[in-house]
Amino acid sequence: MPELAPLSFANGDGPLADISVLELVGEFGSYAGELLSGLGAQVRRLPHPVTANELEAVRQELGEADVLLRSGGADAPEPPQLDPAALRSLHPRLIQAILTPFGSDGPKAGCPSTDLVRLAAGGLLWLGGYPDGEPVAPYGGQSTLCTAIFAVIAVLLAVLQRDHAGVGATIDVSAQEVLIQALETSLPEYELTGKVRRRAGSAPREAGTGLYPCADGYVSMVAGRLGTARAWRRLREWLVEEGVPGAEELFEQRWETLEFRQRPEAIARFAEVFGAFTAIRGKLELYLEAQQRSIALAPVNTPAEVLVDPQLAAREFFRQLPDGTTGEPRTVPSAPYRFWTERDEVVAH
Repeated sequence: MPELAPLSFANGDGPLADISVLELVGEFGSYAGELLSGLGAQVRRLPHPVTANELEAVRQELGEADVLLRSGGADAPEPPQLDPAALRSLHPRLIQAILTPFGSDGPKAGCPSTDLVRLAAGGLLWLGGYPDGEPVAPYGGQSTLCTAIFAVIAVLLAVLQRDHAGVGATIDVSAQEVLIQALETSLPEYELTGKVRRRAGSAPREAGTGLYPCADGYVSMVAGRLGTARAWRRLREWLVEEGVPGAEELFEQRWETLEFRQRPEAIARFAEVFGAFTAIRGKLELYLEAQQRSIALAPVNTPAEVLVDPQLAAREFFRQLPDGTTGEPRTVPSAPYRFWTERDEVVAH
């Protein structure tokens, strides 16, 4: 069976440097393999087995693997020879992560799906878009990426468990169940109040929290219920200090209650007052001053602005890798974490 190119992002460094991962290529597994490689694991990719020769190649690779990543479902049916229970009996220390659209059992197990179908089945599609329009899917294959992230977390926990108990584990990751975790408080809110959350678009759901225009773009702010009482007070103090028309009004008693701040008239009035303040200021200026005041406000950066962000540049987050086809250098993100050994900390201090 032809082997696909092994991953080599970590160059043997990282906490998983002694972990070997075999990835059977499928829709869900590729990003999971990349994340594990970024943590130092040695990841090898093989096409999903179909023929007897391919199955034999997988069995040989499994002799040295600590983790097996496999995408199941209708797009990649499981060969009988790779039955999870059979593999567990042959390789008791093996950690198997099986990533599927709906899980390995239940009435929808094995059903075909796309990213759009999974978003709808998990409920997240219902919340995307604008109140007067149809549901809008988040960009970028989010159901696939989220499923891979959850699988990696489960693999890390299984590695820790194996270090303690000496046995592997079989991990059943359902994309539908993963997406339910992204519904925030929608489910408990319905259970407690009977209220079904609707699509809100970019409109603020309360005064002090939302997306607001400024002189050179937009800023995102959380200073209402989802922030802190101190942030809401500091925000109003900031506006008063700057002499913003209407800022004193925000200290009236009615503005202290969440019930009032969630009313459409309160949301509109705050946006009017705050908008007059932000309209003549740039998003970087607003961000820096808000940070000094412990207010959660951030610029909404374009991709071009992210590439030149000074914080990311200082941490050397982006790197240059050759394009696989042309060989030309491409700017790509690095792993979103760093590893510090005890020796590093001694040197740093």
